[in-house]
Amino acid sequence: MNAIIVISRLLIGALFIFSGFVKAIDPVGSQIKFEDYFEAMGLTALSPYALTLALLMTAAEVLLGFMLFLNAFPKLAMYGSIALMVVFTPLTLWLAVSNAVADCGCFGDAVKMTNWQTFWKNIVIDGFLLVLFASRKQIRSRITPLKQVGITAFIAFIAFGFQYYNLQNLPIIDFRPYKDGNNIADLMKTPEGAPKDVYKTSLFYKNIKTGESKEFTLENAPYTDSLAWAYDTTINVLISKGYKPPIHDFKITMIDGTDITEQVLSDPTPVLVVVSYDLLSANLKNTADLFRLQQYATSKKIGFVCFTASGEADINSVKAQYPEGMPFFNADRKVLRTIMRSNPGVMLLKKGTVVKKWHHKNIPDTDELDDLLK
Repeated sequence: MNAIIVISRLLIGALFIFSGFVKAIDPVGSQIKFEDYFEAMGLTALSPYALTLALLMTAAEVLLGFMLFLNAFPKLAMYGSIALMVVFTPLTLWLAVSNAVADCGCFGDAVKMTNWQTFWKNIVIDGFLLVLFASRKQIRSRITPLKQVGITAFIAFIAFGFQYYNLQNLPIIDFRPYKDGNNIADLMKTPEGAPKDVYKTSLFYKNIKTGESKEFTLENAPYTDSLAWAYDTTINVLISKGYKPPIHDFKITMIDGTDITEQVLSDPTPVLVVVSYDLLSANLKNTADLFRLQQYATSKKIGFVCFTASGEADINSVKAQYPEGMPFFNADRKVLRTIMRSNPGVMLLKKGTVVKKWHHKNIPDTDELDDLLK
């Protein structure tokens, strides 16, 4: 029995540590996921608190995971884990049934799971937690109380400090399809022979004499029997999901709506892109660096543009704060937040390939840009 208790404790601890770590790498990603939840639940008033809640939840996962794994305050860690799963399990069941949010974000962008997979994963965790709860009288730690306090405090400090670092810089590991070195155009393609979505199509016709509605398939529908049947409606049900390219919603347009995506991705001339999903909320403390980048781009005869989700009125209201003559192009807000976890940030793009990305606090110097352009 002791072996089962130890295995349960270590497995739950390891899973919580991994789940918390991949989210701590990308706190803004967790913030976006919280915002998705609030929108799906009609609780958008809570969106301003999304980042704070994301930081707290991630820190709690990391802390509880290490407490379980290292056997520091094991009973407290067990009860804390149960409290988390009391929230997560019904939440993921709701997601699985409603599919209100496509991806729960349980493992950030590192591991993608369907909502049903996530729910059953949580059921397994609940099973291990039940083992710990049933054996709670046997759970003890050999670590002295003072050392347990020290371990817990140190882990909490690291959990929050690590998230803070990744907020002040771009994530140290990028699990997104727009990471350095990836070619956007390639990741938008669907391989030949890739599986497609499969739907079951049901056609409903009404009997003209009785008014009864009856279901037919595409093969046996009474298309020609217009004297007996009248078409009512069609219902398509997804049976199996086909291949979906890692990047499927990247689109760049001019302010007037002209699509220039292909031009952007095929242009052999390198281009420095200022990425700002919202110009009005962008941090402009480092605009001097943007002016410096424009001068560099001009001297090297490379492009210097801005991708934003802001409309023409907002662009015009802040244009004077940005380098003169910098073209502004539009893209989807969520896509831009996926590309860049900083507002604004800078990306070096060459023929559709993301060469390098920078947080607005870490704008590169000319030597670094020269090396990259070589």
